[in-house]
Amino acid sequence: MGLTSSTTFRSAFDPATEPAPKQHQHQLVSPKSYCVQGFSGSVDRDSAANFAAALDRVITGPVDGIVLDFSGLNFFGTVGLVLLRSFIDDAGRRFIPVVVVGGRTVTRPLELCGMTPYVKTFETVEDAGRALTHDQIGPSTMEFTVAE
Repeated sequence: MGLTSSTTFRSAFDPATEPAPKQHQHQLVSPKSYCVQGFSGSVDRDSAANFAAALDRVITGPVDGIVLDFSGLNFFGTVGLVLLRSFIDDAGRRFIPVVVVGGRTVTRPLELCGMTPYVKTFETVEDAGRALTHDQIGPSTMEFTVAE
């Protein structure tokens, strides 16, 4: 199965508890907005270019945080781990926090590669978004150094 992706933007604005934000003619996102980049299918050698392109598109948006929704993935190979690590490094340099939603298909490879201290994972997109907008999760830094 190939890889498909979708992008949505969400805001932390809750109309039940907050007054309506001021409308601006050219404002596309509100304060504390975050992007949800969803994926389904497999991240493997054949889909690596599509995975990388989707990650590149989301990092350039005007957002306060990024949720990578991997809950629809049925395979997450080593190429996905390498691209994810590079993406999180890039986001960290831009001061954009990144969190991941996904089941064992994704969390197990993260554990095996020692990435879990650098990548916060959640069960649902709503939990991840809440953590980004209310719990003040900061950018991840995962740059590894290799002794020479």
